[in-house]
Amino acid sequence: MTKSRYILSDKANCKYCYKCLRNCPVKAINFKDNDSFVIEEECILCGKCVSICPQHAKQHRKDKKEFLNLFKSPFVLFIAPSFYAYFSEPFKLLSLLKRNGCVYISETAIGSEYVTNEYLKILSSATGPMITTACPVVVDLVEKYFPEHLDSLFKVKSPALAHGMFLKHMFGDIPRAFVSPCIAKNKELEEAFNVVLTFEELEEIVPLITGSDVSFDSLRETYPDAPHPNRARYYPSSGGIVYSASLDDSNQNVFSHYVLESVENILNFLKTLGTFEERILIEASACVGGCLNGPTMRKQDNILLRRSRLESAIGKLNGLEVKRLNINTVQIDLRRVFQNKSVVYNIDFEKINKILAEMGKTDPAKELNCTACGYETCREKAAAVLEGKAEKEMCFAYLVEKVSSVSNLVVEEIPNAIVIIVIFKGEKVVFINNLAKTLFANYSDELIVQICTRVKESPNRIHELYVNSKKLHLYPKVLDLPDDGGTVVLFVDLTEMILQRERINELRRKTIEKIDEVLNEPMKLAQDIASLLGESIAETKSHFSEFKKFLGEENADM
Repeated sequence: MTKSRYILSDKANCKYCYKCLRNCPVKAINFKDNDSFVIEEECILCGKCVSICPQHAKQHRKDKKEFLNLFKSPFVLFIAPSFYAYFSEPFKLLSLLKRNGCVYISETAIGSEYVTNEYLKILSSATGPMITTACPVVVDLVEKYFPEHLDSLFKVKSPALAHGMFLKHMFGDIPRAFVSPCIAKNKELEEAFNVVLTFEELEEIVPLITGSDVSFDSLRETYPDAPHPNRARYYPSSGGIVYSASLDDSNQNVFSHYVLESVENILNFLKTLGTFEERILIEASACVGGCLNGPTMRKQDNILLRRSRLESAIGKLNGLEVKRLNINTVQIDLRRVFQNKSVVYNIDFEKINKILAEMGKTDPAKELNCTACGYETCREKAAAVLEGKAEKEMCFAYLVEKVSSVSNLVVEEIPNAIVIIVIFKGEKVVFINNLAKTLFANYSDELIVQICTRVKESPNRIHELYVNSKKLHLYPKVLDLPDDGGTVVLFVDLTEMILQRERINELRRKTIEKIDEVLNEPMKLAQDIASLLGESIAETKSHFSEFKKFLGEENADM
């Protein structure tokens, strides 16, 4: 799997919401190992992921720098007809571009006239439905996902490619730039043009090329260079190809046609096409409303406003006295070869069933097909896991069950008794974990509810309870569940801790008594010794006094 060069993914912005995958018509987005990217081999560049991502984690590649580099030398510019629908002042913008090195501006409706003429030639001898190939998204869709219908495609180059060949005949290898509302044109035209831009990018460039010497509003209007198209300027609008073909002077017969828009509708059409044999022109466009509703058109502009702008510009251009295109003047080879570009994965149904079983979908009834992960069915999701494009955890039902299982395991194995009771619905126990079952063995639900109700009234103290003839010290944690879901009572058993504390207190008391006993013996001995010493000292003092007296008397006689 190759990361797309045209749709770039910002890993930092991606929040794994799967909105892009849910809206991708061909599921060409990889979600694996905390990385999401568009798969180039499978992407049809419809741009849905870019426009739908709320975090702007998907962006189309921009080549503004390359376009600005063209200003260093003369270049020619090709504008898709929807140019007039995007810009409110399209002809002043053409003047600005002419001031910045653009020597020739031509409308891609020139190429559309060549293509329309070729469509009618092929249709005249067709034996079944023929699908237009002006939209590169439609071509990619058939080549990658419905190669069995390649023969139903008009084997004709797109208007942009035909236009490029026309101007190459006139200007040779002078640098060429193409601008349109289409992201897919980047890929289709990368070898035919030096730069391919969207209108969005061109609008971002305007402030960079507007000189200080003149304001944009003061610019005069400049019109595209001759030759001008005769009828194909309505190509970007819904039914525009059919409209252009119906105005062809050489088309004497009315032909059957059908306008088919949106990738989803085209997908369903191709899935059910079968061997339909009626000759009919299918105008196919990936965007509802045609190119006027392309992926990079301004979202704040209503499609009716765009259509009004287009008609206004066409009216002004049709009133000009200019040279008109004669497709017989320059001969172009419009032949095109299509290829089978389908990506084939080896589908191992046994492994898919194994993945489904790992997600808890052990029978068809458990395959919800909720599309929350982005895939239409659980089997498609399992196949994507097998292909390495997705992860099992993308399934919300599986993830919820997995988290729930872990939560239940934690609750069951937690070293505290947990009871959930409901009082207002008949006083019953709705949940009791393993430890609580052991604690309240042989107790009825009614008795358990009574115990829980009693401790609930005084939740912030240690309760002495006799449970199964055993004195326990339990500290309750009480929590009321929301939406009348009941009351959770978690019993923290402090019995062993309190008994241990009592044992420690008893040991402390006995130790103090022993210390007192040990200290009392020497004190008594010291007191006895002191008493004896006192008596001895007193007797000695008495003897000395008598002796002193005796000596004193002897001295007196002498």
